[in-house]
Order: sequence, then structure tokens, then C-alpha cells
Amino acid sequence: MRKILLMLAIVCTLSACVHKMDIEQGNIITEEQVNKLHPGMSKDAVKEMMGTPVLMNTFADNRIDYVYTYQPGHGERTEKYITLNFKNGRLVKISGNMYSQFINK
Repeated sequence: MRKILLMLAIVCTLSACVHKMDIEQGNIITEEQVNKLHPGMSKDAVKEMMGTPVLMNTFADNRIDYVYTYQPGHGERTEKYITLNFKNGRLVKISGNMYSQFINK
């Protein structure tokens, strides 16, 4: 009986050890990709180089947002984003914390 209770206590204790997975979502954007962006690029050229954005804004056809979030199993969530603004189908403005992170190195 004592062995059974000991085994139950061990099983209950070990079942509380939960593994939490790291979760990555969105577009993984590299420093190389960001460095290739420049004003005057066509929207198609940007999408070909950066990939299709996960978020599509149906109300602002002149803007593309690339968002990446990382949630470690044990830790704080981080979010990186880059916003590209277009005028007449050409890139005119680049902003976001991902852009400033790579440019300010």
C-alpha cells in the first residue's frame, strides 16, 4: 500500500511539469531583406523580395505591414513589425521597430 501511495505521489508531482513550446508567428524578416528595401521600389518587387504579408489591410491598399511575434514557452512575448507605405504603386516610406533595429546597427 505504501508503494502505491508513493508511486501516486511521484506521478502527480511529475504530471505538473508541463513543457511550453516556443511559438513563432508571422513573417520572418531578415536584416538582408530590410537592407534591400529602398524608396521607388514597386509593390510587386517588394512582395517578391519580402514574401506575402500575413496581415492584409483591405482598407489601405497603399500600405503593407509585416509582423512577427515570438512567444517563448517561459518568457515575455516580443513583437517586431515593419510598415511599408506606397504612393502610385511605389515605395515611399519605411517604418517600424524592425526597420529601426536593423538600420541603427
